[in-house]
Amino acid sequence: MFLSLRLRRLPKLSLLPFALLASVCPLAAEPPSSALLVWHFEQGITNAWGGQYNAFMREPSWARTYLDPSVTRSSPGHSLRLTAHREADGFCRLWMDFRPGSEAPRQYLDASAYHYLSFWIKGQKGGEDFDIELTDEAGVENEDSRPRRPLRAYLPQGVTTAWREVVIPLVDFRGLDRRRLVRLSLSITKPGDYRFYLDDIAFKRLKTALVPDAARPRTPGAAKPVADFHRAMWVWNTKDLLDPDQPEQANRFFAFCSENHIGEIYLSVKFDRRVAEGVPQYAIRTPERHRPFLVRAHQEGLRIEGLAGTPEWAGRGNHPHALAAVDTILAFNRASPTGARFDGVHFDVEPYTLVGYSDPQYRPQLLVAFLEMVSQCTARVQTEPHTRFSCDVPAWFYPAGSLERERLTVTFQGQEKTAGEHLTDLLETVTIMDYTNQADGARGIIARGIPALSYAAAQGKKIVVGVETFLESDSIISYVSGLPTDEFRRRLATSGLSDRLFFEDFRMSVFSDDVNVHIGLSAPREMNDTKRAAYESALLRLSRQLGAAGDPERYPVQPVLEIARAAVAQDPELKGFETFEIADPETQRNVTGFRTVRRMSPRITFHGLGREVFEEESRSAVEWLSTQPSFGGLAIHFYETYRELLEGK
Repeated sequence: MFLSLRLRRLPKLSLLPFALLASVCPLAAEPPSSALLVWHFEQGITNAWGGQYNAFMREPSWARTYLDPSVTRSSPGHSLRLTAHREADGFCRLWMDFRPGSEAPRQYLDASAYHYLSFWIKGQKGGEDFDIELTDEAGVENEDSRPRRPLRAYLPQGVTTAWREVVIPLVDFRGLDRRRLVRLSLSITKPGDYRFYLDDIAFKRLKTALVPDAARPRTPGAAKPVADFHRAMWVWNTKDLLDPDQPEQANRFFAFCSENHIGEIYLSVKFDRRVAEGVPQYAIRTPERHRPFLVRAHQEGLRIEGLAGTPEWAGRGNHPHALAAVDTILAFNRASPTGARFDGVHFDVEPYTLVGYSDPQYRPQLLVAFLEMVSQCTARVQTEPHTRFSCDVPAWFYPAGSLERERLTVTFQGQEKTAGEHLTDLLETVTIMDYTNQADGARGIIARGIPALSYAAAQGKKIVVGVETFLESDSIISYVSGLPTDEFRRRLATSGLSDRLFFEDFRMSVFSDDVNVHIGLSAPREMNDTKRAAYESALLRLSRQLGAAGDPERYPVQPVLEIARAAVAQDPELKGFETFEIADPETQRNVTGFRTVRRMSPRITFHGLGREVFEEESRSAVEWLSTQPSFGGLAIHFYETYRELLEGK
């Protein structure tokens, strides 16, 4: 479920839907009040005007935020906790925008009536230190113009384990235009481990002015425990669970589900497949092993959906395969006693991993074909009582920003909406893959999930929010020297590869450097001479169709590679750049390309963070998302890695 498609320059998130998590407050009193409260963390991930915050970092340093209900200046309440690890290399900081960064034209905070910046801080150990930076309009584009002050200049005794107020004269931020303020940033400059808490960030007219409690909107209310909400889990590896000779495996599984309040399982179904007279025919492997497992699962109070899918099913030519899988699960149910049936069919079909998705002209066709498949499968499943059809899609299928909406908006069944909105119209429940390991912040689980939940709430539908515990191993990808974007798209349209994930036996990957598009193949994890020969032969054939090697005079290789090298160096999920040449016996030319290592971003997954972080972030996500009536609970991907995380492995 890791994306191989490489699309660069993602647009900045819009903040408009996030007002649903914020109370409505006036911008500022006229005449100005004695204090203007700009951040207090009682209204979720935004302030009163829709401004957001987030940690910003570069490896090997890191930082993360958390809306902490256990360490507060007032009870009940929240503070913003920052946990950071600073090394000599990299950086880590916290930024807090006063107004939404996506507003056009940009809006600024006018603090010209105030003379002091104030905030409260409490350290976990005491002695924490950082620099404080205010950014105005000029500082947005010119980092060197941002005035910065050290915290220790205003807390001579340093941060302690008790709450202390920090008051900084705004005149100390030399050159600052107080009429056009953008954000406040805290930058950790010294190596070490940090944890501290912030609250009640305000501008004051007088140093001794109090921030009035009346300016503090109420928190949404006490959240229910995470255990009170629906919790689902993906299960991909079923061989041992279904093996009657290994009952301890099933016993362990059901005990784990009970201990961790799992109520629903997306259980992978393996098929034997064949095509007879052009019609795909599927059969569930070992159906006799599924039935006793399903009986026991229902006795344990679990709901079980049959999990199936591959990205290729999104293409119209492969819809018969998707329908054959649905029909097979339904036929299994009809042949089984009531307690031994699947409760639904759950698809994991990810069209954005197909090569054709990289072409913005073909993308709408592919998304519509995906929606047609979902519609057809839903119609089949609805013929069976007490059975539903659902599927997984990424959270970004429900975009907030206008540019993102444009990329994902298609006309389907006479209506123009985003792919995610169409999907919600078709289904009672959608599971979004909201893969990030932090609940709060501008790019956290809450912010990314709100657009889907907001739309679903208006339609009376449900959204289950999926989180990741798996970390995919690094993979080596060999890209053949690419073509200019328009030429690549022209050739791709006639290649027959648009709806495919694999070329021969190797997974394809597309990388755009904004000038050229390069297509590559993932290398086998275990390489021998036979596999190497097949792999290089496949690269040669792929290059003839979609590479520059076939016309070196028109598309000289070296400039293409230099542009690609610079782009790879800026991509956080790619590491290394090594050129290669393969002799093509058919053309008597060398095919040139580059190898790089694709790394799954550690920010996507909770892998390695441990039980405490996972449960803390889950509680926070539930607390704020459960204010939406469409919130259908959490789903964890997937059983083995989730178990290892909780067991500390």
